[in-house]
Amino acid sequence: MSWYISRAARKRMPLTTKKAKKGGFYKGNRATSEGRHTSKGRYIINPLKRLQLVIPDMTGFKLKPYIAAGASRFPPETRGETGAS
Repeated sequence: MSWYISRAARKRMPLTTKKAKKGGFYKGNRATSEGRHTSKGRYIINPLKRLQLVIPDMTGFKLKPYIAAGASRFPPETRGETGAS
């Protein structure tokens, strides 16, 4: 943080873990909880809260992922070359 910013401007800046008092602000990593803690100290996973990835079936698909249909099979540097020079 720059010391050339006024106090009023510093108050409006976003709160980070470094600027908060001890134990005052926990940022986390934007992850969701997949279960809950019990009173015995165990963790029970809830299957309804688990992340489910929906992946389509790609068998018989003509295109490869992330490649355009009109893309050349050869890199641009070697397109014009014919034989050894």
